[in-house]
Amino acid sequence: MSRRLALGSALSASALAAIPARPSAAAVAAVRGGVLNIGVSAEMNYNMLCFAMTGDPMDYIYSWPIYESLFRPNASGTVDPWLLDSVATDPDGLCYVFHLRPGVVFSDGTRLDASVVKWNLDRYLAVGSKRTELFSSVKSVDMVDEMTLKIALREWSAVIPTALSRECGYMFSRTQYEAHGEAYCRSHPVGTGPFMLENWERNVGKRFVRNPLYWNGAVQLDRVVYTIYNDALVGQAAMLSGEIDVFAGMALTGIRGLARHGFRVAAAALEDHSSLLVFNSLNVRGNDPTGSLPVRQAICHAIDTGALVDASYLGYATVSSQFGIGTHYRSDAITGYDYDPAKARALLAQAGYPNGFKTQIRAAAAGSNKTVLTIMQSGLAAVGIEASLQLLTGASASQALTGWGSGMWYQTSGVYVDVAMQMAAIFPQGLTGGALGVSTMLRPADVSMVLRRAVASRSDADSIGAVREANRLLIDKYALYMPVAEYSTAFVLNARVKNSGIGEIFYAVATLAGAYVET
Repeated sequence: MSRRLALGSALSASALAAIPARPSAAAVAAVRGGVLNIGVSAEMNYNMLCFAMTGDPMDYIYSWPIYESLFRPNASGTVDPWLLDSVATDPDGLCYVFHLRPGVVFSDGTRLDASVVKWNLDRYLAVGSKRTELFSSVKSVDMVDEMTLKIALREWSAVIPTALSRECGYMFSRTQYEAHGEAYCRSHPVGTGPFMLENWERNVGKRFVRNPLYWNGAVQLDRVVYTIYNDALVGQAAMLSGEIDVFAGMALTGIRGLARHGFRVAAAALEDHSSLLVFNSLNVRGNDPTGSLPVRQAICHAIDTGALVDASYLGYATVSSQFGIGTHYRSDAITGYDYDPAKARALLAQAGYPNGFKTQIRAAAAGSNKTVLTIMQSGLAAVGIEASLQLLTGASASQALTGWGSGMWYQTSGVYVDVAMQMAAIFPQGLTGGALGVSTMLRPADVSMVLRRAVASRSDADSIGAVREANRLLIDKYALYMPVAEYSTAFVLNARVKNSGIGEIFYAVATLAGAYVET
């Protein structure tokens, strides 16, 4: 079965099976009530209006109580229909047909029907932050009947279901939007999820209250409360004291410390991040050594990624050999660059830099990046390259991601289930806006061609072959980036939290409707 799609003509049964089993009535009565307190390290990236969400990890974590998407990732690495009852695919006819799940309502009491889904999808196609990268193949969204939609395509795209399992497929109440307008809705989300936003104090926290109209059964918890802890030590103390039950976004040193105190560390089986060192390969000004292929290859040989991952990720990551996560798309044919300082020096001499040069490495000031960059700096110094380091925050980091000037950028890229979808949103020609390295990364035509084939593939085998070829070109032929690490987002939970789904399948998914806290 395709990794991407657990779909087909007999989807109704598989879709219903995707809904997790709920506790018995007696069990519900025994655990009903209470508050789940979640500590987080930061405010969400932007706002809570789904069309404007960026897919930042923190956006997903804040969305757990409110939003549900048309599809949902599963533990096998495919996606299942969630707000849909069944899906039919027709590659020859260039369309998907969505049959909606009956009985789904928003927390304002309005019904999810085909007109509302069409409005949501049309709105996303007009203003959504990922509309160009993920939905350029969509020609139109057409109502077939009250509970059926057809997605017509200009060319076949196999990634549509996966794209609609992320924030692009979140459903927002049309009634709420038309009554109050966009500005109001940015901070007043109304979705189909098990909770409703009760209070939002920016940079302090959010409080969600049980949605009594939730379509998928009774909700156990009274409330879910998110509290921001800017100081990691204060966050750890809050876990130790029982002030909070879960922490999302804690530094790995803090996670390891809490694990030693007996807290559970949940890192989903489906990895979600791939990190890479990206070069100014475009070299518009013609004066950057990283514009030279032998220099980029030398840098790859100069950095010991095994030692780097061990020291920086503390056992919560593995060394990556290519862009992506897991083994499904992995190619054994990629040669890559082993740690070999002597070869690095020889390549530098070949490129005309026998004595090295000065450069810079930039990264967002997050997670283990400071440690990563320091180790990279040491490896480069050993072959004569003097690299200055710069850690950026907020808008400066977001701007640098799209174009970092000279030298290198260390990117920790979220990978949302489908590697082909993610690569097609990063590496082809023609990308604009917030894409990685828009003004600094070379985008060869042959890479664009194979990624287009990956997205338009009609079989999993074709998609896998295209992704593997794209990685071979990007790494072996062009050395446009050096793969570093792949890992899952890790959450810390105390033993009282039950049935939350946090960190069990995929970081973007939790099952808070069935969650409860033992007293």
